[in-house]
Parts: sequence; C-alpha cells; structure tokens
Amino acid sequence: MRPGSPAHNTNDEKDSVRGETSPIEKAMELHKAGRLAEAEAAYHVLLRQRPNDADALHFLGMLRAHQSRFPAAIELMQRSLKISPNNPHAWNNLANLLLAEGREDEAEAAYTRATHLNPDMAEAWFNLGVLLRRKRRPGDAVVSFRRVLDSNPRFSRAYESLALLLYRMGQPGLAANTYRKWLEVEPDNATARHMVAATSGQDVPERAADKYVVETFDSFAGRFEQILEKLEYAAPRLLAAALAERVRFGENALDILDAGCGTGLCGVLLRSSAKSLVGVDLSPGMLEKARARGIYDELVEAELCAAMRARPAAYDVVNCADTLVYFGALEEAMAAAAACLRPGGVLAFTVEAEPADSSERYRLQSHGRYTHAGDYVRAATTAAGFGEPEIEAVVLRKECGKDVQGHLVVARLPT
Repeated sequence: MRPGSPAHNTNDEKDSVRGETSPIEKAMELHKAGRLAEAEAAYHVLLRQRPNDADALHFLGMLRAHQSRFPAAIELMQRSLKISPNNPHAWNNLANLLLAEGREDEAEAAYTRATHLNPDMAEAWFNLGVLLRRKRRPGDAVVSFRRVLDSNPRFSRAYESLALLLYRMGQPGLAANTYRKWLEVEPDNATARHMVAATSGQDVPERAADKYVVETFDSFAGRFEQILEKLEYAAPRLLAAALAERVRFGENALDILDAGCGTGLCGVLLRSSAKSLVGVDLSPGMLEKARARGIYDELVEAELCAAMRARPAAYDVVNCADTLVYFGALEEAMAAAAACLRPGGVLAFTVEAEPADSSERYRLQSHGRYTHAGDYVRAATTAAGFGEPEIEAVVLRKECGKDVQGHLVVARLPT
C-alpha cells in the first residue's frame, strides 16, 4: 500500500503559492523517507491545528498500516473519507486495509468506489481483479484485469494475472494472445517471452531462461509454501522416502547437495542424514526463506549446472525436487550432476511426465513447465555415466483439481 495523491486544503495551497513547503508535504516527505516517528509527530501537530484535515488523517492512516495497526488505520482512513469522499486513492488504500483484515465485501465496495471516481485508476482495477479472483468470480476478475490494461498497457502484473486466469478458465487461446500482447509491449520481458513459447509452441528453448526462473520464484517466494500446501505437493516426501531405502539415511553421514533448494522443504527432510548440507538456487527470494530455516551449512545463489560443475566429486547425494521441470533437454544437467558426485554417489530427482503415448522426448507445456518422457529420462541419465536408473510413476501434486503425473528417478554412479 502506498499513499495516494492528496486533495490539498486551502492553507496548503497558500503555502504552495508562496513557494513554501506545506506542513502536510513536510510530513509526507518524512513518511516517504521512512522516518516514521517524525512523520507521526508531524501528522499529530497538523491534526491538533486542523482536526478535520483529510490528508493528515489519510496519511496517518497509512502510517498506522505500515505499523501493522490495521484497525486504527481503517478508522483514520474512514474519517478522512467522510471529510473528502471523492479521493479515489484513499478509497483504494482503505480497501487494501479492509482486505488485510479479511473484510472482503467491504474491500470490494471500496475498490469499486475508487474505480467509479477514477475510471482510469489502473491500480484500483488490478486490486479489484485480484480480489474478485480470490472470491471465485473469474469472469468479473477478467473484466477488471482488462480495464487495467485499457488504462495502462504497460502494467505487467495485469497481463500475467489475466493470462493465468484465462488458462485456468480453459481458454488457452485467449491466454496465449494475452502473453503475445505483453511481449509486444515489453519485448525484453523474460516471463512474457517464455510464456509465449509455452502457449504457442513456437521458438521453444531447450530450457527456461535464468531470468525467467528468478522472476517467477522471487515473485511468490513469500507465498510458495502456502501455495504448495494447497496443491498437496509431494515431491520432497517422495524423494526422502526413496533415498531412505538406498543410502545411509538419518545418520548425519552424507555430503548432500539440495539442487534447486527453494525455501528448504527438502532440506528439512535431509538434514538428519547430512554431514554437510548445501543448497543451491537461482532465486534470492527463495534462498532468503531457506536461510531463515537455519538448516543448511551453505546456501549458494547460482545457476544449477554451473554450481554442480564447480564442485567436482564433492557430494554423496544430489537431491533435486521438481527443479528439472524448467529444463527441457536434460543432458547438461545429468552430466553436471555426475561431475559433482563421488563414485557410487546417488542422484534422486523428480520431473513431470510426458504422456506414455507421446513421441516427444520433452515438451514445454502451456503452464510454462517441461514434461519428460520416461525413455528420454533413462537415456539422458545413462549417457551421463549413471547406471540403469530406477524410474517410478508418482503423483507430484494437484493442479486445477487434477493429479500431476511425474517420474521419480534414482540413479547411482558406478563405484
């Protein structure tokens, strides 16, 4: 949430005419600089002088929100709007506060009021669209996201939100068109480029660009585990169970690489088996969450293949949960894993499964991840020097209410 444009009062207008910085402007400058105690004092001075100053009430409300004092923030914002009811920024900010308190219907009414007051306010339309999607009203959410783009064709999050929603609504053609429009507006946007390839089948890369992976996972690092919990994500548990049958599990005896460690969901299950536990990931946001767990001996921000090749014969186990769904061709990753393992070392990983009747080795699906044929996984693994891999059909998670089929693969280097 951020302060909106104030409706300046008469005294402040006189200050501006004289070329002086008004008291409300001084308070807002302190607020924006993060000097909250000074800003709060300045707002209180203003309100003692002018108890009905709508701007001071509005921005003091925003300051209370920054302090996570949401009920007090809402009360101040409502007082501001009684005095100055035609400020769309204040209505948008009030809606954000109401939503933080779980008051969805009131938030919807406030967002709607903001859009009526300023039909070109893209931020309010976007917030309304997110709320409508959350309230399971996808058609209304689509309308809101389209209004965002009518107002601001460079509003990146709206393209992504609209395209994902259309895809989930079973309208892949409209989703693809949305991604194409986004790429036209932002030709250097890695997410737009990747998703155009995913939804069109044209110019498909052998693997997802590093920039795309970083943008994707940084964007939802804070919500990652909650999302996966809802999807009944099973890969970490499946891999841990597979390793427990094949290595000295639970004895703090192994040097383990958690390849694509994310927030550390696998690390929690691997810690008791590790003499040393190293995590590698491209996403700084995900690594920050993993670091907070305090379970890794080392965390490395790096591209996966480069990180593995940089430490030859360093590990007894490489564990890789769903990271390779962002690789199409697997040869480089398999060779890098073999290079970083000691003789007799074990590689355990999961990928999403290409249908059994497919003739494709791998395919970039419209959701942006790659699926792999079992025979191709086997060939790429053995070509890297591993023995015959064990490949098990598993359900990795749910998506749109359906099981996501995958391969759980365990391969060992010769001793």
